[in-house]
Amino acid sequence: MKRTAICLCLAALAAGGCSKSNDASTGEGADDYAARAGVSSLGANDAGASSVAEVNAQPVLASEGSTRLMPLASDAPMALGKVAGGCSFIYQGRSLLVAGSEKDADDKGKGVLVIDGRQLMLPGVEAGGLQVIESGPTLAGDGFTVSVLRGEGEPSRANGKSEWGADLRVKGPTGETTFSQGKWSCTA
Repeated sequence: MKRTAICLCLAALAAGGCSKSNDASTGEGADDYAARAGVSSLGANDAGASSVAEVNAQPVLASEGSTRLMPLASDAPMALGKVAGGCSFIYQGRSLLVAGSEKDADDKGKGVLVIDGRQLMLPGVEAGGLQVIESGPTLAGDGFTVSVLRGEGEPSRANGKSEWGADLRVKGPTGETTFSQGKWSCTA
């Protein structure tokens, strides 16, 4: 009898501990969780945007510099919205930046990446449409300047993509970091 009473008390406590509460004051908000997890919530220029980072991915570090970039999910190019074509910087087999533009030569393009836990949509600094994106754009905003330093010469072509050797330089509040020996992979 005593054993049954103890089991019933434990079962009641366990059920109460597992029940869902509709009281928002006891729950953890997205900003609280992001801060606890070491990831900033979306910035002001990203209001309403969904995350483009791979789920459960570890940050990618360059051999020198302190900036950390998060690998991007396969659907990250959708964050760019309507573009006529675009490119992706691939480093150690992971996409760290996607950039795209309209065909219009007046378009500066834009790129999306996750720097030190912050998802950023950065505008291009030079007009030229797809040609500027393919040749290696410079993007700037929110205290960062991101430059793709694309190699010269003819690209290798495979699966409808053109690829060049490239480096990615990130300048920001903590200094400069270069992700070296990557690829700039473009589709049109």
